[in-house]
Amino acid sequence: MLLALLLLSGPAAFAQSGPPSALAQGPTPTAAPADSGAVLVLNNWYLPRYQATATSGADTTGALLSLFRKRRAAGYLFLVPYVVGASLALPISSTDAYGQQHVASEAISPPLGIAILAATVAGFVAHANKFNKHHLLAVDRAYYARQPVPAKYRHLLKPQHFADAAYLREALSQQMAREKMMARQGKMP
Repeated sequence: MLLALLLLSGPAAFAQSGPPSALAQGPTPTAAPADSGAVLVLNNWYLPRYQATATSGADTTGALLSLFRKRRAAGYLFLVPYVVGASLALPISSTDAYGQQHVASEAISPPLGIAILAATVAGFVAHANKFNKHHLLAVDRAYYARQPVPAKYRHLLKPQHFADAAYLREALSQQMAREKMMARQGKMP
């Protein structure tokens, strides 16, 4: 239902994102701590509360959520070098025109394949560790305590992350309004 809501909420929400220059500003006094009132979204990622005001600036916590989710999803790209490394390190089997399966007597280049496999696994572990939920929660709590977003995440935030955050917040507010309306209608005879 949330996915349908996200798709149907329309592009008007994209216009609500603030400029990325607001990264240097601290959170607004109307923002809630990261562990207070967080809204669960897809895959158990949370979206901290944020109330936009005329002077509040951009939704940095929502943009961080968008960044972390996109980078975690991009971790599947590590499968490509993993497959290449495995095909170099292990003997390859093939099937001929008659359906007979033939296995090569040796691998193409086991040392190169093992090096690629090791580098891929190490790279994936480092990538997954940098963009895990615990780091996001720690950054959000520090940001709420008026500490700046660490540079290793700040320089990765793009305008699209702010737009995604605004879109998600708009979709969630429409969903909550719809649920409130349904609850009121359900209470009336």
